[in-house]
Amino acid sequence: MVLYQMSFYLDKEKIEAYTKFAKEEIIPYWLSVPGMKEFRSYREPGSYQAFAEMEFESFEAWGKAFDDPKTKEQQRKFAAYVHDFKWSLWDSSPVIPEPLKGKYK
Repeated sequence: MVLYQMSFYLDKEKIEAYTKFAKEEIIPYWLSVPGMKEFRSYREPGSYQAFAEMEFESFEAWGKAFDDPKTKEQQRKFAAYVHDFKWSLWDSSPVIPEPLKGKYK
């Protein structure tokens, strides 16, 4: 498992256009990428800051996805709507390799 995380600010003047782009183009694109298992997104209440994360099956799957010219084009379009973009890439924890749920004993 590989977790790709992004934080960014949406350009407030472009919220309507970004919402259309996200729903019609970039979200469907990412959901079709081989090896991408899960996509989650969050927004800081009362601000234009957003946080998203994608879980990939492996580093190889992540690498193939981000080396694809289609991904590069999607990223170029995405950049037109956001600023202060930051990302990080995470591997599984050897201590907690799978999510824990409920009460920990």
